Amino acid sequence: MKKVLILGAHLDDSVIAMGGTIRKLTKAGCEVNVFCFGNGDEAYTVPGGQQAAAERFKTGGRKAHEKLGCKTLECFDVGDFEVDATAEFYRQCIGAIRKYQPEVIFGHDFAEYFQHHGMARMSLDAWNQARWNCTADYGTQSWTAARYFQFEVEDVMQNPSHYVDISGEFEDKLAAMAEFDPEGGHLNGWEDTIRARARFYGSRIGVKYAEVFRQNFYIPEKVDDVGKFFK
Repeated sequence: MKKVLILGAHLDDSVIAMGGTIRKLTKAGCEVNVFCFGNGDEAYTVPGGQQAAAERFKTGGRKAHEKLGCKTLECFDVGDFEVDATAEFYRQCIGAIRKYQPEVIFGHDFAEYFQHHGMARMSLDAWNQARWNCTADYGTQSWTAARYFQFEVEDVMQNPSHYVDISGEFEDKLAAMAEFDPEGGHLNGWEDTIRARARFYGSRIGVKYAEVFRQNFYIPEKVDDVGKFFK
């Protein structure tokens, strides 16, 4: 079974960025685990509704990822605005990689606002750091994932390397997204935005809907057989 780990800043980032790809992976028999930090406490539209928003968002997150077939959803459960590149959060990313031992990691793109940017830096560095014999309190077995891909949430990714056809999974993505906003207040207009972007990316590869990723080579890929250039 192929194992995948998604490192997200907030509970809904994985679904917004790659909900269709998640469903495609789980349908193919892959094990998908999601680890994130922000608990959705800023998803409120009435003063004083912060705690209720967090509880609603955590429930929505669980249901959304279950719909997509994820094996686990683990949230470090901090406030949405508290997500940043810190030593403790960095250690948690290292620990998640060692715990779930993925072959592929998905994380944020750098071209996003500061919380997503911080998460992009932490998760990419953690990919590297998790393979060293250090930070033993966060997993004593070092682990190196073979591939790392960045995804987009808010801002458009520059020069994607991979376009994934999610035409058959797009409605599953919408159904999962709806779990975060059952009353239609917080994510106003989200469906039009997601559909338009997926449709545009789909048009680039001749399909109806697609999601995009860019492979990162922060850890160099060893080539001992030049045939790899043709795979």
